[in-house]
Amino acid sequence: MQNCFERETADIILVNAKVYDPKRDEYFDALAIKEGAIVGIGEDAKNYLSTKTVIVDCRGRMIIPAFIDAHTHILGMAARAGWLDLSKVKSLRELLRIISEYAEKVGPGNWILGHSWDESKWSDEKRYPTKKELDEVAPNNPVFIRRIDGHMAIINSPAMKLLNIPEKIIGLEKDKKGEPTGVIKEHALEYAQRRLEVKFEVVLKGLEKTVKKIQELGISMVHETLSLEQLIILAMAGEKGLIPFTVYGFILVEYLDKLIELGIQRGLGGSKIIIGGVKIFADGSIGARTAALREPYHDDPSNMGILFFSEEELEEIFRKADKAGLQMAIHAIGDRAIDQVIECLAKAQVSKDLRHRIEHFEIAWDEHLKKVKKLGIAISAQPNFVAEWQMPGGMYEKRLGRDRWKIMNPFKKILDEGIPLGFGSDCMPLDPIYGLYGAVSHPVKTNRLSGREALYAYTYGSAFIAHQEDLRGTIEVGKIADLTILSAKNLAEIEKDARNVRSQGLILGGKILRISY
Repeated sequence: MQNCFERETADIILVNAKVYDPKRDEYFDALAIKEGAIVGIGEDAKNYLSTKTVIVDCRGRMIIPAFIDAHTHILGMAARAGWLDLSKVKSLRELLRIISEYAEKVGPGNWILGHSWDESKWSDEKRYPTKKELDEVAPNNPVFIRRIDGHMAIINSPAMKLLNIPEKIIGLEKDKKGEPTGVIKEHALEYAQRRLEVKFEVVLKGLEKTVKKIQELGISMVHETLSLEQLIILAMAGEKGLIPFTVYGFILVEYLDKLIELGIQRGLGGSKIIIGGVKIFADGSIGARTAALREPYHDDPSNMGILFFSEEELEEIFRKADKAGLQMAIHAIGDRAIDQVIECLAKAQVSKDLRHRIEHFEIAWDEHLKKVKKLGIAISAQPNFVAEWQMPGGMYEKRLGRDRWKIMNPFKKILDEGIPLGFGSDCMPLDPIYGLYGAVSHPVKTNRLSGREALYAYTYGSAFIAHQEDLRGTIEVGKIADLTILSAKNLAEIEKDARNVRSQGLILGGKILRISY
């Protein structure tokens, strides 16, 4: 039995640090950890020192609550670990060369699968590859290459025959003669992906690689979109000890009736895997020109994008999920999709307590902010999209024109309205520090965040929109000791040079997983 006069001692004390809490906007020079929790901050931390305490000299670096990525697809990343990574391809010519060389390598009849190409970054032709071009470089191989946004892919003729995509499915693009062009989007893409079998062992192997990357980036929690099959894989990976971080999961809306039948509500799960609710797609993406717009695309005047549900269908989904106690994460990028989502949420009279979320919320006008605030809706935004596509002359400006480009991703206005804001990456790319860069470098000054505000959204903000703010997201005694060590020494460094800031350490649940300085 412990002596009542015996002083409590820490397992770990971080010293010579710039321990920073973005919520309170305060710095501390030390932090003490015991049994996975924060027990002392600042001068008080030193009172927990003993001969058994591990001392970590942080050498003046910033220590922040570990990043929480509020929008990920890590199971998808894991499943594609063996595919061709086309994210660094610099031209259409290079893409076709890579596929041609890979066809020779794998031999006739074998699938060629690739991901993350982005024609908006190419130096020669900023257009999608064609089925004809893929047929020419790989005539004897089925080819499936998915665009970076995950909302469209190009397939060749052998792949078209094998996948047997239904003629009338949403997203199967056809030419004037009624023949498939090889472009598949949204529902057609989802149909095709489900026919591409991925073995459990392949996903687990890919997950190990993905988990390592998550740790290197200083991430302690992800908000993940899951099918029921992926939830099972995730649970099995957890049983094998492969998941050191926490997963807050949103199950695809197609499983809503099953979740209700089983009586599953928000918060079910353990300390590592927690069910949040359901994921609903209201529209597509700007890159695939499937985000639903009020006015046509600037570079495609015949196209206003796609709404995936009628108002009646969406309102019914919202009522059912809300009544069942399931938090909703609703993908809505275009202003027409945001209009529909807000109207249906209002008609469904959803609960504010569940903190339903709109994911992305990119083409958002001032009127949207007022309505979202009134409904008690949270926003889960992706600042890395700003860095990738919203810089002057980038893909967003070309797709949408300057008037809509100027109002996109209004992070500062969201916070100023008092609307809960969390940040995530959508794995495009998975990198919270790149997201910080996008937030503090927003090309429209009225939408730009300070370093403190950007860190707040990627820590406390993301914890709050997952109902986790009592456990994590701030530097407070009693909170879980999930901490990230940054190379930066202060906020000014993040604001001036965010692209060169690095995660140099990660502590999860009071355990040091990585220190690299």
